[in-house]
Amino acid sequence: MTEEYRVSEKVKAYLHRKRNDCRKELIKLKRKRKIIKIIYISTVVSSIVISTVVASLTSIISVPIIVIAVLSAGSAILTGVSSRFNFQNKKSEINTLIDKLNKIQSKLDYVISCNGDLTTAEYQQILNDFNF
Repeated sequence: MTEEYRVSEKVKAYLHRKRNDCRKELIKLKRKRKIIKIIYISTVVSSIVISTVVASLTSIISVPIIVIAVLSAGSAILTGVSSRFNFQNKKSEINTLIDKLNKIQSKLDYVISCNGDLTTAEYQQILNDFNF
């Protein structure tokens, strides 16, 4: 077995590990984003419902003012919470991870297409490219 062939096998194994790690991280991020999205939507809906209730209660004269104040404060808190769960950043993080996964896959395809004819310089370059 030549040195170039062993180097090529090492790079393949390395890229497979990196690809699997990247896929696992992507699954975790997507799951987390889905949970955040559910929380975001439920807080927005709750805030709208409370605001509607407050608007309808203000027309009724016999409702104590404290009830309206508490409901308004609750609606304001829910609006603040929903703005906190702005998941735009998670979407860009997921897209970055998908790009990284695609780069790993394309480099892995290149290594496989070389069929053991990978130089030490190419090996070092690949390791430097994906040392994140």
